[in-house]
Amino acid sequence: MKAKVAVVMCPAWSLETPPLSLGLLAGALKSRGRDVKQFHINLLSADYVDQESQEELWAPTGHFYWTNDHSFEDRIIPAYGEYWDTIIEEMAEYDIVTFTTYFSNIVVTDYIAERLYNLNPKVHIFYGGAYCWNAPKGGLRQSKPDGEPDRYWIKGSCDTEGELIINDLVDCYENDEEYTKVKGIWTWDDFGEPITTGIREPQKYLDDIPNANWDGVDLDLYAKFHYADHTHLPIQGSRGCTYKCTFCSETRIFRHKKGHAIAKEILELVDKYNITHFSFVDSLVNGSMIQFKILVDELCEEVDKNPKLKELSLGGYARTHNKMDMELMKKARKAGFTWLSIGVESGTPKILEVIEKRQTVEQVEQLWEACWKNGIRMDANWISGYPRENHIDWIISLYFLYKSKHYIPVVAANQFPAGVTPGTALDQYRDVFDITPLGNIFYDWTSWDLKNTYINRFLRLKLCHTYLNIHKIYYSGFWTVSDDIKHLKFKDKHSIFNQQEFKDWKPKEQGTFWQQTHNRRQFNKQFEIKPIDYNVPYLEEMNIPWNDEYDPKVSIEDTIKIQARNEVRVWCWLMHQLHGPYEIEMIFDEDYSERNIDGARMVTHFKWNSNFDGSYELEIDNKLTVDKRAKETIHIQLPLKYEHSHKRDWTNRRRQIIRKFKNDKDPVHKDSVHITQTKEEQTLISLYDISFHDKYKDSGNLNDRYEDKEYLQKKYGVPNYLDALDIAKYKINLKRTFMTGRN
Repeated sequence: MKAKVAVVMCPAWSLETPPLSLGLLAGALKSRGRDVKQFHINLLSADYVDQESQEELWAPTGHFYWTNDHSFEDRIIPAYGEYWDTIIEEMAEYDIVTFTTYFSNIVVTDYIAERLYNLNPKVHIFYGGAYCWNAPKGGLRQSKPDGEPDRYWIKGSCDTEGELIINDLVDCYENDEEYTKVKGIWTWDDFGEPITTGIREPQKYLDDIPNANWDGVDLDLYAKFHYADHTHLPIQGSRGCTYKCTFCSETRIFRHKKGHAIAKEILELVDKYNITHFSFVDSLVNGSMIQFKILVDELCEEVDKNPKLKELSLGGYARTHNKMDMELMKKARKAGFTWLSIGVESGTPKILEVIEKRQTVEQVEQLWEACWKNGIRMDANWISGYPRENHIDWIISLYFLYKSKHYIPVVAANQFPAGVTPGTALDQYRDVFDITPLGNIFYDWTSWDLKNTYINRFLRLKLCHTYLNIHKIYYSGFWTVSDDIKHLKFKDKHSIFNQQEFKDWKPKEQGTFWQQTHNRRQFNKQFEIKPIDYNVPYLEEMNIPWNDEYDPKVSIEDTIKIQARNEVRVWCWLMHQLHGPYEIEMIFDEDYSERNIDGARMVTHFKWNSNFDGSYELEIDNKLTVDKRAKETIHIQLPLKYEHSHKRDWTNRRRQIIRKFKNDKDPVHKDSVHITQTKEEQTLISLYDISFHDKYKDSGNLNDRYEDKEYLQKKYGVPNYLDALDIAKYKINLKRTFMTGRN
């Protein structure tokens, strides 16, 4: 029996290109003469609703609607339930249906796949995609706060290269054989338990994999949702990465196509589909500089031969390299490259070393300038709240964005602060990064000293987005921060912020203000870079070196409170240093829905006023409340032994924690104290109330300086503003983990 196969992508996922996974699976199946149809439910769902809803749901922050249980039930299902049922009815006519899964679309995928199974239990359903890399049992089980229930509706899942496996699965179906004979998948044993069939040898030569096939797909519809009004096709020249950034799960063994083969594929797609716009999905388009140069050279030659190819538009993720210079970027632009997305991540040398980025801020600046001068848009990927990033590290990083703003087209500022993905170096070498093995708040990691938690990280993220918003630098992230600014006034009448041209500038429509040469000519003085001195009394507290150990003299909730307070303090200071006296009032009201948390709320309200004489006033009102639902997500892990404090401090702190449990008016478990101390877990404090209300006032003069410039060194040792530049201290070279060392 010849099987009918459907390959499916559910929302929410990018609309900039068709998903490459569907094209590759279709290409592999068609290479064997098989019947396959692509179901682009992500695209069809975007087209089903009005423009305003589409823009909101597919915005960079829109995936919260699709992944939050409440919004999915309250908004998504009422809008799409009946429509999806019509698609499910069609898919029920197929023998095999495969779903490509990611974090952002797994909720919809489960909803549709389960309903498909219930409609026709004879359909064989398979999952693949990045979600299956980290999900329990390859995705055969769900990851829920209260357990790991089976996905009973799927036959198996694939956490490796699906186009190598799909035909084997179809062979088994057509020959009525057990799927356990297919290497490289997860499936069920005779007792209904998940089993793996082992690791499959990956495809060594990518040139041998059939190219993506888009026959029968409404490619024109994708143009409707692309900012450039052109359909862009995805293309892949490599897999894995030549580097091993500590946060990344894509840093796998690098394999690549020949530059000639990539150029040939592009030309064939232009001829077949009359499309000239392509987006590389590689982790690095220049992972092999040799092959990247060959690709550029060959396309340059073809452009000279065929005027049609002058319409080529190419782009993708890349990294800094000494050979990515002015000359190469000039040729890359001729070859059709119009944009590159670079993992800048941070502007602080220390953090670049902690990331194991193997790049310098000078290399970033070199590439930004080379791209800008040759008409290539160089976007910057950016991370807020990285492990070991303190407040001084952070504002040094923000200052780097200020210094480079005239070259920056886009900052991909993220919708989450720095996270820890299972299997990455951050996860496997937690001690190196001061990350606790078991501690978490709102399902997210904590540092041993509790100075880096999701509470202050998310506030740091919002303030970063506010910084970009005020400076009119185009970014992906929370554009809603503009609504959180209740008052903003810069007191220098000559400030760029008081010029009508700047006030009228709309980054969403016009891009980054500072990139435009006519703006630079008109406001030349505003493009001058102001130097910053971090060795000042205002920043003394933030310059004190951290010893990576929780201080038991300060309560858990006060430790978190102080870190959140200082996010605001350093941000307000930096804005004054860059732009002179100003007034601002902001209110962030966060319910942490993006973490799928119920019962938590953080309201940050602050007012700042500074003057020409350096005087300032700051009021901060931070209030975090957590009820017993949110307390279930709180697990504070502390060490058993302390090197920098006395045993009596911990004894006193333990008594305070016990009193707080006993006095909790909304406990998870009444009359219970959730403290365990073991050699393995050390000290684990669970279900604890971290609520706080911080009403803070400060005033002084920003022009104050130390009489002795070495005051901080003499009192504390190396202050954080100098420590941030110490590349040698933070340089690491960690061994690849099981995840990042596999293909």
